[in-house]
Amino acid sequence: MIVLEPPLTRSGAIGSSNFDWGQPLAVGPRYARTSGMSRWHRPRSGTRRQDGRTSWHLWCGQLVSTGSLKAPDVLTADAIDDGLPACGTCEGRACGAGQDDWPGVGEVVFSPRRLTPPKHCPGSRREGFFAQIGTTAGRCLVCGAVESLRGMGGPYNPKWAMVQHPPGEGLVAGCPFHAWTSLTVRNGVVACHCTTEAKAS
Repeated sequence: MIVLEPPLTRSGAIGSSNFDWGQPLAVGPRYARTSGMSRWHRPRSGTRRQDGRTSWHLWCGQLVSTGSLKAPDVLTADAIDDGLPACGTCEGRACGAGQDDWPGVGEVVFSPRRLTPPKHCPGSRREGFFAQIGTTAGRCLVCGAVESLRGMGGPYNPKWAMVQHPPGEGLVAGCPFHAWTSLTVRNGVVACHCTTEAKAS
């Protein structure tokens, strides 16, 4: 067990008597993760709530709680012995804050957001992001791939769009600020919303 930080927060129901803040935990496990996590994390602070659940706030910013629908159980360990890597952000922050000595764990990983092409083309399943070819096919304006068109969205939000597909070789360059998350189409050309707004002003 290691000494935990206090669960300080600047958000939430400050001053509300109805909010279940729980009981701060003074000590906790060195490592924790849910069964769905790909790496072990370091708990920064912990609370035990009135309903019996235990929550761990991790150094990398995530929160895991026992008894939740997504994580009915939280795995804890004093040492990593199952071959999974440790979260690099958690390791660096915990050791840098003096919570623990560097344990000499095996692999430490950190996955920053980079301009790595997405798994699915951002033009997939989006209305207006294609040039129609015939009746049931279109050319994706985002990546240049020719894919099938389908009706989708259901009766309350119908749309005609391209099926989900991997990015083609003509994928537009990712914006250094928004990657491919804010694409828009203007005059048949796809660009990031921030770029088109700058040109329009």
